[in-house]
Amino acid sequence: MMTIIPEGEIQVKRYSQMTPKELKKTIEELEARLSKAEANPLESESAILIQKVNLAKSYLIDPKTIVTGETYEVKGYNDSFQVEYLNGIYAWGIFEGKSEKEAFPLSLLHTKEK
Repeated sequence: MMTIIPEGEIQVKRYSQMTPKELKKTIEELEARLSKAEANPLESESAILIQKVNLAKSYLIDPKTIVTGETYEVKGYNDSFQVEYLNGIYAWGIFEGKSEKEAFPLSLLHTKEK
């Protein structure tokens, strides 16, 4: 099936369809918009841009570098997070001392320092 885009309309690519170069350019643009948004009182715009940056950065991470069963630090959280499985660019797991599963973009996971 072919989609015809009327002249003058913008065609948007999904992050999953972008090359690493396109992703890096998109991340730079989003971070520039985020800097401007943080200067404004509209908190929701900043939160949306942060989420977009995190998602775009996740596509630059090789999922093979995230090991199921291992413990990671999650940016913005203090507790350890044990990864149970991956689904696309999301790591699903449980925080230490909790029972509810949560998911985070791969870009928010960092190897736990020992």
